[in-house]
Amino acid sequence: MARITRLGLLALLLLPLALGSALAQSKPFNVAVYFPGTLGGNPLEPPINAGVKHVQAAFPNVTAKVIEGGAASDWESGIMALAASHKYQLIITFTDGMPQILKTVSTLFPNQKYALLDSSAPDLKNVYSVVYSDEALGFLGGAFAGLVATDPQLSSDVSSPTIGLLAGTPYPAMDNKIHPGFAAGAHYVDPSIKVLYAAVGSWNDPNKAHDLALNMFDRNASIIMPITGGGDTGVYRAATERKRYALGVNTDQNSLQPGVILGSVLKRIDVSIYDVVKAAVAGNLAYGTVHTAGIEDGAISIADDALYQQYVPAAIRDKLNQIAKDIASGKLDMAARIHAELGH
Repeated sequence: MARITRLGLLALLLLPLALGSALAQSKPFNVAVYFPGTLGGNPLEPPINAGVKHVQAAFPNVTAKVIEGGAASDWESGIMALAASHKYQLIITFTDGMPQILKTVSTLFPNQKYALLDSSAPDLKNVYSVVYSDEALGFLGGAFAGLVATDPQLSSDVSSPTIGLLAGTPYPAMDNKIHPGFAAGAHYVDPSIKVLYAAVGSWNDPNKAHDLALNMFDRNASIIMPITGGGDTGVYRAATERKRYALGVNTDQNSLQPGVILGSVLKRIDVSIYDVVKAAVAGNLAYGTVHTAGIEDGAISIADDALYQQYVPAAIRDKLNQIAKDIASGKLDMAARIHAELGH
């Protein structure tokens, strides 16, 4: 009788796994990417399209169809129709408008699988949720702003470096994650940096956001990171008037006012779409769980486009890259620094 070596036995044991993986990646797999709203002109359109293109290039057996949900009153019926069609192995959708809708639809269609990005539905067993690390978004934005405020070429006063963070309204993620993260990132660059903070009181008041931004710039802020919804344009206008700078958030805003918006801190929807489909095709998506995606996943990053390279000095870009690498590797303990800002 032929002897089976340990290596041969291991190969026999792994063969079914390899065959299963190959089979999963060859069977047709249909994905619906359901966007609650209208994509035309929406800043989420480019990353969604980029994610879908990446999926289609990487997985020949996957078809991915982008579907617009239109008005909010149509979202539930729209995603219900997709589930009722039984055409899709996975339905991907987005944002805080969807958890309650998914609760209804997933109960009616329990065998349909869903992925919810930039929000969470932790109690639904057929929904995989991805939320983005607000701490990382704030920290990377604060480090960027701090590097600008301490740079002789860009700072309004390098002897008294000052930056600003402007919110639409106070809310738990801002108070407990983004704001302390922003301050921790800045103070990692230079402990002496002054961090100004204010809230507009509305998510759609560009005039008040403009006035608050002017106040920050007049108090020596070199750069402001606005998270004010419709108010962001007011901050960008104020930065232009005072010949100062702003940071975009969530999507790439650099082209809106080149040289004024120096950079953007991104939630990489495109990366998440690819990662979710890759895991789903392999049968490894952990439905019923919530994943917090951060810098280490490539899900929080700086928009590294031609405008960023044109207007941001190489020394700042290199330092930001190193900060991101150190967070991803664990060399930089971001959580500890944020807790210190909170006084824990």
